[in-house]
Amino acid sequence: MAGLSSPSSPSEKLFGNASKVTVTETEKPALALKEPKSSTKIKGALSDLLCGALLPCVPVVVVSVSLLALIFHHRVHLDPGWDMLKAPTTDDVHDQKIMNRIILFTATGGSHAYFVRLNPAVLAAIASWTSKIIPFITGSSMAVIALFAARRILNATKNERPDQLPTPHQMSILINLLQGAGLAPLRDTIMYRWQNHEHLVQPIPMVFGSLSFIVFITLLIGAADTWFAASTQPMNVPFLDRHLTPLNTYGRDLDRNLCAIDTIENWNYTVDGTTWMHQGIKGAQQSAETLLGNSAINQIQNHSYHDNDQSDPVLEQYFYLGDVAMDQNLDFLANTTAVKTQCKVMTQDCQINSTAPGFSCPGYQSPSFTYPGEVGVDPTAAMASSNMSMVGIQFFTDADHQNPIGLGNQSTRLFGAQNPMHFLTWSKGFPPIDTSTDTFDEMTKGKYIQLDRSGDNVFVLNCTSTIYKTIYAWVNGTILQDQQQKQGFYPSPAPDAYGAIFSAPFAIDSALGHLALQGAAALAAYKTSPQDVADKFANEFSRAAVALTAGIMSPTPNMLEQLRNNTELLTRVPKIPLYFLISLKAFYALASILIAVLAWAVTGPSVAQEVKSRLTVEGLAAGLFEPGAAQEKAVETIQQLYSEHNRARVGADGVGEQQATSKVGIKQTEAGGWVWVASGLVQKAWTNLGVGGVLETVVDTAASGGQLGVAGEGYEALKRIV
Repeated sequence: MAGLSSPSSPSEKLFGNASKVTVTETEKPALALKEPKSSTKIKGALSDLLCGALLPCVPVVVVSVSLLALIFHHRVHLDPGWDMLKAPTTDDVHDQKIMNRIILFTATGGSHAYFVRLNPAVLAAIASWTSKIIPFITGSSMAVIALFAARRILNATKNERPDQLPTPHQMSILINLLQGAGLAPLRDTIMYRWQNHEHLVQPIPMVFGSLSFIVFITLLIGAADTWFAASTQPMNVPFLDRHLTPLNTYGRDLDRNLCAIDTIENWNYTVDGTTWMHQGIKGAQQSAETLLGNSAINQIQNHSYHDNDQSDPVLEQYFYLGDVAMDQNLDFLANTTAVKTQCKVMTQDCQINSTAPGFSCPGYQSPSFTYPGEVGVDPTAAMASSNMSMVGIQFFTDADHQNPIGLGNQSTRLFGAQNPMHFLTWSKGFPPIDTSTDTFDEMTKGKYIQLDRSGDNVFVLNCTSTIYKTIYAWVNGTILQDQQQKQGFYPSPAPDAYGAIFSAPFAIDSALGHLALQGAAALAAYKTSPQDVADKFANEFSRAAVALTAGIMSPTPNMLEQLRNNTELLTRVPKIPLYFLISLKAFYALASILIAVLAWAVTGPSVAQEVKSRLTVEGLAAGLFEPGAAQEKAVETIQQLYSEHNRARVGADGVGEQQATSKVGIKQTEAGGWVWVASGLVQKAWTNLGVGGVLETVVDTAASGGQLGVAGEGYEALKRIV
């Protein structure tokens, strides 16, 4: 083997001295080359095409099919329930702020979803397999793209179009891009174009675009995986079971056996036209229990919403009769009767005489604050002691209080068969405290509360109460509501006869009616503003009016009903993130198949594979460090381009010997740069040419004296390589 003179380091011993080469060994036996046939071609085009098509496709199909199979196998089909009993969801409430809607959509994945009985972590793990695998199979996709690049370079070379061929630097960029090593090759390509302002010839833009697409779709699939995992969450889902025939009786309506509406207009207290008899209210026991909240079958419910003007912040309060069994386990649609009352303080508009027991308001005069307003009785005979706390009420046919109903000792027309009901109500002795303090400053200064002759606090209210026949939807333990606070509650004014029914317990000054009025006045009197006083009394009157008619109401079957179970824990799988993820994966797989088919059709894979195999680091290293003769031979694999795999030494006795392998290194030059240096084959070629040894001094002298011109410069370069 050729040796190096005066080595000064291990590297110089291996790669040779850049200034002097000597021959220290005799010529070795000739080499026998393993030369493939001229028809031999590099194999692997078909396998590259199949891998480029199937490696992206198979994981996508397996993962997507597995994911969908699990979802549909464990899917729970939920009963949607009756349309009129569907509770609004967060998706039904449209936020006007676009960013809030985007954030909500991102978090939930939209309103359409599957519900499955499966751990969400299992679904997220399976869905993420593809994005974990894709980075490892990018090379197979770029191997197909390399066939297009190889065909482009081959055609440009064959057509002698140097303007369509890449420069050495561009070739290195192309090879890096074809490796498919993530973002680094893309960054290097962009930096080259930006720094050098040079045109990138094809196929570099094509390869750059292909790798960019693969990187983008990979990142997008990863983002879709994350979105799918984040939006797939466990949640309590209501299980609904519709009853085709309602089984419960939570509705309420008048019992016609106890109260015949067609005779109400002639109600009076005469028996045979001669004897007065206070019969009280029918079903008083049930009414009392309902009023006090002790009934075993009835309860008072209230609901509030805007009647007309949605900009009005005040909600109208409706009180209605319900069933004590109403809860969140049964949704139903039922009918009932509801009452709404509106009041305003009018004490300041009345004349209250500090020397007389009575008072007068526009359209009405009362002999005393102790007069209860009992119908069919002379007011002077119905007054209580002046030192008693008292309440009274008087109904009218008109809102101006010009025509009182049942006033005096008349025996007919005692109750007003009209709806709405107009009435005045007054209170004496409430609140039973000193109201001259700052707490009641607004009430006393505005004369909303005053003192009567006996020094008791008094106030007068002007009220209107309306009775409604109502259908309501009870869902998940409350009245069904939407943004307008109205959905699920459908009131319509009841017939006028209901006015007589609901006013009668108060008009006859029944014990329960009187108790209810006193309770309402006592609760309202402690409010410190006129509006609060009026609203509190109005609500308590509505509650009492509903309770005092509970005895003549009978249960009615529900119109619709469905059982509800809110404790079922399921996994919510939003459809949009799911199918967006699957669509991305399917698009990537389909694109891989189409590109592979196109490469097979237009690139001539068997020939393009020859160039493609050399557009690699292996091919580039073989072209740089191996003799040209080795490159000219047809090979089956790129490894055969390397002499270390193809050469054997033949000795004098004909026995093969293993030749020393060529070595490659890098060495710093006298100018400070670095050059590749090799030992073995190149040095052997130097020796076999006869340049070393005998001709060394002559050639060195001629080259250093400049007598050899350009050839001398080549000679010096060759010496440095050796």
